Amino acid sequence: MATTTKMVYKNEDNLMINTRLMKITGLYQLLDSRTSKIFGQNMLKCMSLVELSIMFITIVIFLANTYYFSDDINAVMQYSILFTCDVLSILKLYVTIVKSDTIWNCIQMTSIDDLSYKYHNRSILRNGRLKSKSYSILIMFMWMNLIIFWALAPLFVTNYFLEVEVKKKIYRYRFNIMNFVFPATDQFYNENFMIYYYIEFACLIIWCHCTMNFDVLLLSTNITFKYQLKTIANSFSAFNIKHYIKNNFTKNIKHHKESELIFDFKSIIYDQQRVIENMRNIYRIFQPVVLTQLAFESIIIILLSCIIMMNYFNGISLLSAMNLRLIAAVLTFTFHIYVICYLFDNVNQQKDSINFALYSHDWTQSNAQHKILLLHAMRMNNAENLRLQVTKNRIVNFKMFTDIMRTTYSILSVLGKMCAKKA
Repeated sequence: MATTTKMVYKNEDNLMINTRLMKITGLYQLLDSRTSKIFGQNMLKCMSLVELSIMFITIVIFLANTYYFSDDINAVMQYSILFTCDVLSILKLYVTIVKSDTIWNCIQMTSIDDLSYKYHNRSILRNGRLKSKSYSILIMFMWMNLIIFWALAPLFVTNYFLEVEVKKKIYRYRFNIMNFVFPATDQFYNENFMIYYYIEFACLIIWCHCTMNFDVLLLSTNITFKYQLKTIANSFSAFNIKHYIKNNFTKNIKHHKESELIFDFKSIIYDQQRVIENMRNIYRIFQPVVLTQLAFESIIIILLSCIIMMNYFNGISLLSAMNLRLIAAVLTFTFHIYVICYLFDNVNQQKDSINFALYSHDWTQSNAQHKILLLHAMRMNNAENLRLQVTKNRIVNFKMFTDIMRTTYSILSVLGKMCAKKA
């Protein structure tokens, strides 16, 4: 795996990732070794370490809150959700910082000019760049909308209080974004509610920033791989043997054309090998995060749905601000799992299509050397079983999304029946 850092100076506009968005969020500067330094260290990495510290503090607060509200199953589930979200963000940011050099090198290979074969259809890559930028903006707005729902809800919920019992005395704290329990009396807290509100809002923004940055990177690289493989498959299927061997009247000319044929065909194979190697490097980095994310977000969806059901059976309307923000979170995490599974499935299908593309060009008219090279290329593709795997038999694809949703629905159906009986 490459560990040295490469530089990009003039080719940023040709990268398939959304460099403009990455610069706005600071992700580009975090990965780029040219970024201004503090005490010899990347400035954005230092700021990221501050973010990590803040999120570690919030984890401690969530654990303490879970202890204070241990008798309230609804509160325990809510703090468990927030704790899980925080752990995920810490993992994402940590991996991005530690593997920044490798990620930076992989990003350089997302340029539409990176593939060496001169007859590639570059319009496919340009379409992929537009798709990558669109998905990046979509995922950014998805998380930002969730932040807006969660940030605005406490401003509309003024008649709900969290009750904490300390030394047989009940303290009633006004409902807030994440409901941190601060070492202050309920009277002081409620009178200075907006101060505590801004503290929690800042923590929410930090969480969103770390989560969003990693997802932009993950989705952009996935879309890049899909369209690079699509371009290579298109070049294989459109490879025209007649262009090389037609109208050759002398042995020397024919030999020259056949050498050019082999050279160009090898260029396409070389491009494919470089894309596969880049995928392998990225998958090594992203695999533990993606698998943890899918598992944790499935649990989060279940817990959120349970809280919504319990609120409903306790007489809280589904259209209330409290439930609307929970519903927004369920929809956001469900859509997030869908996008991840959908894009990985697309990459898998595109990779599998290359053998068909190899076979579909007019290889029957070529010479023996080209046929042997074609056979080796097909064998190489069959042997290369690169997938983001959960187990040997389970991979991240659209089927996994349907399995997750089916399991979630089964669990919620049982819990719904139990709540209905108690009500």
